[in-house]
Amino acid sequence: MLTWLFALALAQDIPGEVEAQFIRARVAAQPAAVREFIERRAMCNHFMGEEGYDRQRRRDLARAIRELRCLSIDRDEAALLRSFAARADTVALLIETRDILGW
Repeated sequence: MLTWLFALALAQDIPGEVEAQFIRARVAAQPAAVREFIERRAMCNHFMGEEGYDRQRRRDLARAIRELRCLSIDRDEAALLRSFAARADTVALLIETRDILGW
């Protein structure tokens, strides 16, 4: 039924909120390691795209990036893709959510 609602929303050109809810539902159905990774990567995407307009902001961004382990995100994704290679839905979702911002 969720797929039908998503298709209906797209047909009516409803803003991305319905799509975001659909993706969140798909993420919620994943194993914990995948859910946590997708949320972490979304936050990394957010912080890595922010502007460090002053010294304090640069420090805050650097701290967030360090705490989220953003510099290892590609390696961590590769490990998950190997671990869940037999689950096409998980692999597709990992790829589909690469550019999501925030969570």
